[in-house]
Amino acid sequence: MKQFFTIFKFELTGYLKNKLFIALTVIMVLGIAGLLSFPRLTVIMKDNNIELPSSEDEKTKICFCNSSELPTEVLKQAYTATFSEEYEVTFKDTDKDLEASVKDGTFDSAVIIETPTSFKYVVDTVDMYNTEAQQVSLVLLNVHRYVLMSEKGMNEEEIAAVLDSNIDYDTVVTGKDQTESFLYTYAIIMILYMVLLIYGQFVSNGVAAEKSSRAMEVLITSAKSMNLMFGKVLGAGFAGLMQLVIILATAFGFYQLNEEYVDNEIISSIFNMPGSVFAWTVLFFILGYFMYAFMYGAAGSLATRTEDLNTLVMPITLLYMAAFMLCIFGMTSGGVDDLPFKICTYLPTFAPMIAFVRICMGDIKTYEIIISIVIQVLSIGALGVACAKIYRAGVMMYGNTPKPKDIIKILKMKD
Repeated sequence: MKQFFTIFKFELTGYLKNKLFIALTVIMVLGIAGLLSFPRLTVIMKDNNIELPSSEDEKTKICFCNSSELPTEVLKQAYTATFSEEYEVTFKDTDKDLEASVKDGTFDSAVIIETPTSFKYVVDTVDMYNTEAQQVSLVLLNVHRYVLMSEKGMNEEEIAAVLDSNIDYDTVVTGKDQTESFLYTYAIIMILYMVLLIYGQFVSNGVAAEKSSRAMEVLITSAKSMNLMFGKVLGAGFAGLMQLVIILATAFGFYQLNEEYVDNEIISSIFNMPGSVFAWTVLFFILGYFMYAFMYGAAGSLATRTEDLNTLVMPITLLYMAAFMLCIFGMTSGGVDDLPFKICTYLPTFAPMIAFVRICMGDIKTYEIIISIVIQVLSIGALGVACAKIYRAGVMMYGNTPKPKDIIKILKMKD
């Protein structure tokens, strides 16, 4: 046990003194502080009459052309009212050269109304959040209905009553509301993905660097491989957890200071998530870290040259990426409780992210969570023992990179 604590302390101290590790922490802290303070600074600048860049020139230019039998004046009033704030609205009598005008940047987009129920939307580039066509369609539908009701003899008040009528409804959620949990679940999965990948690479790079310096040849003969592997992984993991706590504490503190100024749905969703979700985040971060750190450490010990490291860790990275992509697919499709997701809840390398997503967005039973966690803990223990064997043999191997059959032989060897 003394060996383990000595290695753990050495590894932890090494990370805490590492200039790159410290610089990364400082950059992250300053970046988060600046990001969360920016809305407040913007308000202060406005209150002190500090001139900000005018948004007048940034208005989107949209052009309309009416080729239908609908009254042009009615269309002008309707579309000018709809696109009045962030748009510069223009109407043309003909659609001649209108597409060319969009192409050369004269207009950002153009709408050619062909019939009361159809139009052509012309735009050079459509981004993911473009809703112009939907807005144009809704206004055209209302104008069409307005004209039809006018022809039937209805006055403007009656028409307005019909067009402004809404359907009231109440939603009773008996399980999870995925619309509320999606944003913070997506953000946390992205953070977990990046953090676990970075710390796993730290472990593999550290082991490979030590092996290339022959330092491990001395250590491996004076300490048990189990103590070496677990000491290195736990030391790096504790350093990573400390870094994560500092970053999260900074983020939480600056959010509390600037909460009234922050008008971002994703950021607000993350900091207003239930406390239980934060607890699950920490738990699955720890489980996921150990799961992949042991594998990355074993891969680093097998590298005969630093240049071989990327090839050795590639299968682990691809496995990790597969789990991440499955999470994103399930979240965006709403299928977090489909059979593939349920199966992956019990697969050790997939469970840290899959189980977390199902807890946040799915209908997962308590016994499923317990079984998943137990499987992960047992798998981490078995993986740690196996990786310690590979580690012991790997650090003494030089020359050609070991093949899968060589790794199997190592695992079959008795201590």
